[in-house]
Amino acid sequence: RTFSRTMAARSDNTSSRSGSNSPSNDPNEGSPAPSEISTIALSLLGTFVAARCLAVVSRLATALAAPLAGFYLMSTCPTNDSFDAKKELKRVLRGDYKADTDPSKPKNFLKKALAKVNATLEAEAAAFAGCNVEIIDLLGLVKLASINNSITKTSYYFLGAVNKWRYIMAKDFPGKETKND
Repeated sequence: RTFSRTMAARSDNTSSRSGSNSPSNDPNEGSPAPSEISTIALSLLGTFVAARCLAVVSRLATALAAPLAGFYLMSTCPTNDSFDAKKELKRVLRGDYKADTDPSKPKNFLKKALAKVNATLEAEAAAFAGCNVEIIDLLGLVKLASINNSITKTSYYFLGAVNKWRYIMAKDFPGKETKND
């Protein structure tokens, strides 16, 4: 009986408070309850722990992926013998590596045929004149090949990776000028 009287008295107190329009003098009325603060604190702590776990997993994935990617590149690096300088030079001169939107790329049959003939003649002339071919092995992962055409004074650069040779760029190099005294 004492317990039920105490509960009834408490419910009367709360109903009289909620029904009144007068401001109360309770200092804890506007601040969150201690259970809300602990819930927010636990949520922040959980978020922090989850972020740390994700960071560790990300580092672990990177640490595992880098050697796997290196092993893949090492096992698929093309050999020096697979680089055919004359064939690659013909492809560059024909315009095979140019984008389809490039205005200098041959579009119709006649222009393509003329570009093939021109590329063949220039590649044969470069081979006859003795163009310089250099292949640099970069840690066994990739290879960098360059063809220095002394006739046109142009260097063509190729990257060898994943069982293919890919054209990178062409760059003109200055010729050695001799001065007559």
